[in-house]
Amino acid sequence: MMEIRYCKKCGFPLGCRPALYEVDGVCTACINAEKKKEIDFASRQKWLTQYIKENKGKGIYDCAIGVSGGKDSYMIVSRLMSNHGVTNPLLITSLDEFEQTEAGKYNLKHIAEYFDVDHITFRNKPRTVRREMLECFENNLNALKAVDDRIVGYNGVPAQIARNFGIKLLFYGESNFEYGSQDTLDIFHKDSTEDLKYIFMGAIYPYSITDSLNEARKCGFKDLDDFEEWNRYTVENYTQMDSYGYSTNQWCKYVKFGAQRVADIACRLVREGKLTREQALIYIRERDFILDKMAKKDMCRVLGITEEYFDEVVDKHANKNVVVKDYDGVWKLKDIVEANKGFGK
Repeated sequence: MMEIRYCKKCGFPLGCRPALYEVDGVCTACINAEKKKEIDFASRQKWLTQYIKENKGKGIYDCAIGVSGGKDSYMIVSRLMSNHGVTNPLLITSLDEFEQTEAGKYNLKHIAEYFDVDHITFRNKPRTVRREMLECFENNLNALKAVDDRIVGYNGVPAQIARNFGIKLLFYGESNFEYGSQDTLDIFHKDSTEDLKYIFMGAIYPYSITDSLNEARKCGFKDLDDFEEWNRYTVENYTQMDSYGYSTNQWCKYVKFGAQRVADIACRLVREGKLTREQALIYIRERDFILDKMAKKDMCRVLGITEEYFDEVVDKHANKNVVVKDYDGVWKLKDIVEANKGFGK
């Protein structure tokens, strides 16, 4: 079994996740957070205004924005329309097959109403999507691999719709720079072409979940607490809460790599100065291993499988160098299980 170590700055489990590296015990996500302090974002914002003016094309829409209805979606639309001369964006949503939360339903409807803009919601072939999800789950323990490619991939649904409308600019939120898997904070997606530029808003404004949330709330964004629904065992109730089953796919990363959404958010909040490393480590140890029952049930419904079969597939893919089952049969980081020996039965 490999030794689990934790980033010296944020507390993220090291050596588990592909494409996240470390330098002297500090994860590359923390290193990149320091790099952002040296970037002249004011100049990038000024540049973007002129770039949009010169490249928005001759169609009726200034640009396209891929939206889920989450806080980042609100932030992008708000900033483009308030600060960069965009008056007629096209919002594009590629739906998943999970049951939406009340907050998710509200936010997805409200975003177009608040900004008074056109909004296309696209649903892929449902049976085909569910079949693909089951195959991805069984083969890779990543049910949303194909779905995510369609949502955020350069040739995904938003990009295809943008091209069909003659739109040259497509905006999304943060890039992989935020997660430490690339060295530079590039404005354009690497596969951008002259016909369609894929722009990361997180490269124009220094991305933070706190900043996105504050901007979104000004525009009427609501979270799970506003609807008093679904009290998750997470760090917060305002990220990735549009639907139930989606978070199950996040949890699957835990048994493969030793960290999932709780670690992601807690450590990001450390970088943003909202939590201490010690607080993040408590969240990681006490909550990161938990699979929400409602989320699991919704995922199994969509995949058309029993919860027992779900567990069988998980057990097959679990990285036993990183996680082991405790006395209750729950997958946890091996150092947590070792530390808890003698406190169970």
